[in-house]
Amino acid sequence: MKKLIIWDFDGVIADSEKLWIKVWRDLLQQRKNLVLSDKQTTDLLVGVSDKTKVLRIKKEFPDLVLDDAFIDEVQRGQIYAGMRFLEEIPGVRDVISDTAFEHCIATGATKSQQEMKMLKFPWLKQYIPLYKCYTSDMVKHGKPAPDLFLLAAKDNNKPLSDCLVIGDSLNDFAAANAACIKCIAFVGAEGNNNEVYKQKCLDAGVADICATMQELHAVLKHFADK
Repeated sequence: MKKLIIWDFDGVIADSEKLWIKVWRDLLQQRKNLVLSDKQTTDLLVGVSDKTKVLRIKKEFPDLVLDDAFIDEVQRGQIYAGMRFLEEIPGVRDVISDTAFEHCIATGATKSQQEMKMLKFPWLKQYIPLYKCYTSDMVKHGKPAPDLFLLAAKDNNKPLSDCLVIGDSLNDFAAANAACIKCIAFVGAEGNNNEVYKQKCLDAGVADICATMQELHAVLKHFADK
């Protein structure tokens, strides 16, 4: 039986987290006169769905109004940034095209956002069709809750021991741990490949840390042999 690789998208398949964060920070400053510090950006915006971003910002700034018009503008900004600037992680095609595994995506994005990203990378549908993309609006609780990863495993008829999550954020690792699925930290995206963050990954209980897709592929082949 083939192992199931459950991919996060932002920061793993594409170096996109920085784009989405920039859209949020710019619009919060331009439309709401709110300037986030680097720590606030990390605490409020990194590694979570837009729905969770809104909840965290509202908790931190109770008087701030984030209405539908603002969220729509954020989504339009993300679409624009994605279509113009989104780039895949070097070497990721070689890993996803390895048919020794089954592959799916479990992302904090919504279905419409994920469809946009797939348009940017048309080759991806050959290996991971849209029906194998599990998005935050398909579950009640997004990451760091385990719901999304559990849905992916169940929908693909895989025992949890035959699944492996590849993520880049602490919320990915927490969700994988809560789901009792082994997780590998990918730190090849901009901003993650440093010793401080690698230690945070280890503290979060990841099984391994990879900075390149070549390293990741070797780790996956070892996992497949078990």
